[in-house]
Amino acid sequence: MIANMAEPDEIHEVPLAEISVSKHNVRDSDRRKGLDELKESIKQLGLLQPVVLIGRFGDKPYKLLIGQRRFLAHQELGKKTIRAAFTDPADDYRALAASLGENLCRVDINHADAAKAVTQLYRHYGADIERVAKATGLSKRVINTYLRIEEQASPHMKQLLAKEKVTRADVKRALRAGGDNIKKAERLLDLMVTEKLTTYQKGRVVGYAREDSKTSAEEIVEKALEPRVERTVTVPLPKHVREGLERAVKMLNQTAEEIASQALEEWLSDKGFVES
Repeated sequence: MIANMAEPDEIHEVPLAEISVSKHNVRDSDRRKGLDELKESIKQLGLLQPVVLIGRFGDKPYKLLIGQRRFLAHQELGKKTIRAAFTDPADDYRALAASLGENLCRVDINHADAAKAVTQLYRHYGADIERVAKATGLSKRVINTYLRIEEQASPHMKQLLAKEKVTRADVKRALRAGGDNIKKAERLLDLMVTEKLTTYQKGRVVGYAREDSKTSAEEIVEKALEPRVERTVTVPLPKHVREGLERAVKMLNQTAEEIASQALEEWLSDKGFVES
């Protein structure tokens, strides 16, 4: 939970009929994503994590801040009540930040919903990324990525992202490689998809594009696809990190190498060792 926001303590059984979704719940899209699996889990195991409602128990009607998919699953299962905790954020933007942070931690929030919330918070906090980071728990690099994509990416690029054809990192690379030429950035992103570039090859795209800004997108990708000797670094991972990586591979549909490479790149960027 974000700083300066009351922590939920007691859990109550609250009638579904007395709950509506708060305007601060950031999930506008993909509400049904994974809902059937969630319903089956609730049938078998019950609700493992209560939803979070705004305000205090007894002050009806209730507004749902966190747990919209759990709420929908209960409705479709024909249940009458749901286990809920209560919290009382200091203001509307802290409620928005809480919903954003919780949903991003669950990985599956739609990019457009997250970008919209990040942009709202950024504007509210006077374009102060430090305050957005403190409110949400997100790194400044992640916040910058959302803001850059929202501001610079074309509708076509955002559509590829929404359809999960590309990642945020892919869009950011294409924008860096394209420079001021958005059509070139679009073409580079399309080629990343059609040519099925690896994480290493995508990284080369940016480097080759910066060597000569006049090189076409096709020439850049062709050069990135050329065989090249890569240096392999073997790193022993603690058990909990290895298990987390295995979960990420399943949830993100990426290889362990791609995730590890991206994580290392982000860490080096945050520390100032590579240009973000």
